[in-house]
Amino acid sequence: MADIDEDDFFREEAEAVDDGGAPRPRPSKWRVTKDKRKLLVQMVLGMAFLLSLIAVTIVPAHFYEARYASEFSMELTGIGGLDAAAIDDDGAAVSPVFGLRVHIDNPRVVLPWCYNGGEVAVSYSGVAIAWGRVPRFCIRKGVPTEFTVLPWGREVGFSEDLRRRLASDRRMGTGQVLVEMRLFCDDNNKGLPSKRFIGPSLHKFQVMLN
Repeated sequence: MADIDEDDFFREEAEAVDDGGAPRPRPSKWRVTKDKRKLLVQMVLGMAFLLSLIAVTIVPAHFYEARYASEFSMELTGIGGLDAAAIDDDGAAVSPVFGLRVHIDNPRVVLPWCYNGGEVAVSYSGVAIAWGRVPRFCIRKGVPTEFTVLPWGREVGFSEDLRRRLASDRRMGTGQVLVEMRLFCDDNNKGLPSKRFIGPSLHKFQVMLN
């Protein structure tokens, strides 16, 4: 038979009796389990709230970072109104029109976003010769975006010096124009705060006059 430490025995008995001499109730296993479950639920809810807060902070930042990572390119698909006869007709106004294909790629895009259109201007040797509008477009995950713009200059007057320079560049195959495309952010991009994307974005391209 195992020996019983009398001091330990009487100490446990004393702890089980309250000051009035009545037995002190001990917590049941059911109550302990219930308290543990309640604590576990509170910890899970707290962790879920913390993760949600982190997501709300990180996702918009990643969204705008991906937007700035967009890669724009432009290709001249057609040109009219700048043929040799129009350029050599000294004193006559010209009406050049350009066909420009815009290509946008962004492998880092997570959420689709849209641009609320924009403006495009074509200039030669610092002189604006054509203008146009950029349509509204959206960038989506895994899908390159392409669209065409048609800037057109109505009755543009060229100086004699500008005509000679343009004619020489066209003959030598070195003629090029500067295309500036200004895009405006759509204020309704999935409810994200557009105020972080301040002002329009400007893209510049050098296009050869083939």
